[in-house]
Amino acid sequence: MDIYSNSVRDLVLNPEFRKWVLHPNPESDKIWQSYLAKNPTAIQDVELAKELLLELFSNQYPLQESEFGEIWDYIDTETEKEDKRAQQQKIIPINRLSDAKRGNSGSSDVARMMWRVAAILVVTLGVGFLASRMAPTEPVAEQPVPAKFKEYTTPPGVKSSITLGDGTKVLLNSGSSLRYQENFSPERREVFLEGEAFFEVQHDPGRPFTVKTGEVSTTALGTSFNIMAYREEHLLISLVTGKVAIGVPHENRDEIILEPRQSLKIQPGEGDFLKVRFDEDQVMGWTRKMIVFNNTELSEAIRALENWYGVKFHFQNRPRPGMNLSGKFYNETLENVLEGLRYTAGLDFEIKKDKVSITFKHTP
Repeated sequence: MDIYSNSVRDLVLNPEFRKWVLHPNPESDKIWQSYLAKNPTAIQDVELAKELLLELFSNQYPLQESEFGEIWDYIDTETEKEDKRAQQQKIIPINRLSDAKRGNSGSSDVARMMWRVAAILVVTLGVGFLASRMAPTEPVAEQPVPAKFKEYTTPPGVKSSITLGDGTKVLLNSGSSLRYQENFSPERREVFLEGEAFFEVQHDPGRPFTVKTGEVSTTALGTSFNIMAYREEHLLISLVTGKVAIGVPHENRDEIILEPRQSLKIQPGEGDFLKVRFDEDQVMGWTRKMIVFNNTELSEAIRALENWYGVKFHFQNRPRPGMNLSGKFYNETLENVLEGLRYTAGLDFEIKKDKVSITFKHTP
């Protein structure tokens, strides 16, 4: 296949040649080097065409395919007089090619070709465009890299241990999700939680660690704390060690400070909050294979059991109003837990694979 037509013009217009010059790769190098080895008389024209492309048609100012043709068509029809004058007077090549590269006759060819290209760029694209190509280029400001986020989701019946990039350890409870930026910014560390998780935050005074749960943010430096933030349930933030600052929307104060063994309970949608001391087993029990109900609302207890064991509860009748559950179970099967609740809650149950049917003995 004839890839060269014995013309600098044809080389510059050849897309494969431009691709080789501007984006070289081993395959194209092999093709063109093989051709030059067989056609040594083409070397001078190939080198000239390469320098023209590298000088005037670099990737910094890419030209469309049609623009190459328009430039050379205009050269052939509109710059004949300039070409004749160039042969009669000394021309200084704009790409500063020295006569020593190709000898005196080569210098004349270079001057004519550069004059043609410079003339057409001035006429068709404007002096400013040509000046911008010839002037030293300013460093291009680096574009910010879009933030990449990771998300972990634990299905019912599964808990997950996660170590973040800064060394912070997270234990994610069943039926929960944690979303965070893959590489924390130099100014702050921020994660988004839905469900429940226990955090052991890596100490870094220059980058506060913030957990976002809806509109509420919990910020710490080097701290361990638990957050329970399931949908349509109260938000419970419990501090084990260190100190946290909690931003609550619609409050006059900027933040609420918790001390160790304190919890902040926030009602959903209302913004009302209560600061209390907490029982460690009740708050941290899930991290130790322990289920603790302490006068826990029925809906919250059922959600906890569904997430813990990966099952779905179905009620055959309605419980009495205001029914709460109490009990402590360590590493027990679902059947044993329900047996323990049978008498205290007054219920019967039937387990079929991942479905649990509940019938309350005392209906309203």
